[in-house]
Amino acid sequence: MALILFENSYLESADDYLADNPFWEAADSDAQEQALVDATRILDQNEWIGTAVTSSQSLAWPRAKLSFFDPVLSLYVSVEQGEIPVRLAKATAYLALHFIKYPEVTRGYEVTYDSISIGPISLSNTDAGRSSSAQPPLVPAEVNKLIAPLIFSQGYASPGSWWRAN
Repeated sequence: MALILFENSYLESADDYLADNPFWEAADSDAQEQALVDATRILDQNEWIGTAVTSSQSLAWPRAKLSFFDPVLSLYVSVEQGEIPVRLAKATAYLALHFIKYPEVTRGYEVTYDSISIGPISLSNTDAGRSSSAQPPLVPAEVNKLIAPLIFSQGYASPGSWWRAN
């Protein structure tokens, strides 16, 4: 699968963000590309601030008319039309890494049993050591924190903006 910027991925490569990461480096290029496409697909489902540049673009980004408050920098940041914020690029890379580390997140979880009885019903699970609460989330908190300032939420265009009802 070929990565095509703004067609199936927000990044052409995550190497700038994941340099020296052993999980990323151990994955072959096909797995890395698939992880970037999957990460983009998941992130693309959000309701973002700003407006799409064209009505025919296949992804939510790039956006037009975009500025947001970056809590790390403590200032408003404007994003040029046709570009993506560094926060979104990092989020895409980190989510792709998450999918490399935990491939079951995108494939679904499989539960296998050593034995199954119908009598007084008994199941013996080979994955008993791993409870459902130990399963990794689809989107880790680190990624959600990165994209939070870019998400259109509660009817407000961006954190720090105000709205008057009357």
